[in-house]
Amino acid sequence: MLRRMNRHRGRALAATALVAGVLLVSGCAADGSQPDATPKQAEETTTTSTVDAAIAAIDPGLIDHVDLLLNTSVGCVGAGDTPQATVRAWQNMRFVWLVKGTEPLAVADALIQTYEKDGWTTTPNQADEPDAGRTVLLTGKGVADTAPGLSVSARSNTSLPAVISLSSTSPCFDAADVSDRPR
Repeated sequence: MLRRMNRHRGRALAATALVAGVLLVSGCAADGSQPDATPKQAEETTTTSTVDAAIAAIDPGLIDHVDLLLNTSVGCVGAGDTPQATVRAWQNMRFVWLVKGTEPLAVADALIQTYEKDGWTTTPNQADEPDAGRTVLLTGKGVADTAPGLSVSARSNTSLPAVISLSSTSPCFDAADVSDRPR
């Protein structure tokens, strides 16, 4: 049983990595909205707040626990898919484990509808696996290039643990003199 759960977690992590890649390619503009903070600090705060707000929008009675997967800077891709040495983005990614018997797609759909009512736009992003469920990228109204989006991913396969993946990646920023702190 443990081996099967590890295999499914591996698939979930692979799907999450796919989402992270899509988000990294989606935007590369600096956000100077917090003049006293470094770009890294500003983007870390913003992405963390974005995921926190999404978790808060889920009925707490449906949540078993939340795991932090990533809270770090990640590389940005430049022209011709070439990595940029000093251009980074901040990414916050968490798994929201739901109580047994909860349908992850229903919870994800309700969360997505909440954001759509608030003016966020959606972009579906289907994974290659036929049993993958769905991943939707949400972008705030009027801030597509200047604020982090939110990725919501869930599966309907009842043989897997009930989990929703939430991820937020900032726009890219110049990080020539910025280093990550260990998490």
